[in-house]
Amino acid sequence: MKVEIKIKKENSLLKRLELIGSLEFEGVTPSNAQLAEVLAKETKKDINLVVLKSIYTDFGHQKGTFSAFVYDDTEALSKTEKMTKHLKKKAEEVAKTAADAKAAEKEAKAKEAEAPAEEKKEEAPAVEEKAEEPVAEEKAEEEKKEGDA
Repeated sequence: MKVEIKIKKENSLLKRLELIGSLEFEGVTPSNAQLAEVLAKETKKDINLVVLKSIYTDFGHQKGTFSAFVYDDTEALSKTEKMTKHLKKKAEEVAKTAADAKAAEKEAKAKEAEAPAEEKKEEAPAVEEKAEEPVAEEKAEEEKKEGDA
């Protein structure tokens, strides 16, 4: 896919770069995500700051034009762009997974805190058992000596 930016306009009030350009591609028209990735690399910004407004293809040709906005930061993006239903749903899912991850982290820390206490309890009886084993070995040696004599 070949992308050529024809118009690059800096909009300082909205903290964004407005791009209009053309693209050449082979096969299927590139998706918004693919074009956003290419534009993010060219402008050296994060892919989440790129918003594609349109991709228009020329009928019968593998060419097209696009318009896109590249924001300076996420705050400017959230103030300007309207949240659609699917974006709201996606944001809710991301928030839910983040909350689940935090809960799992807290549980893991709680288990780690409990585990050393349990290990200390288990280690104490293990020391006592080791003390009993040599006594058993000594008894076995005494029986051998008695059997030899």
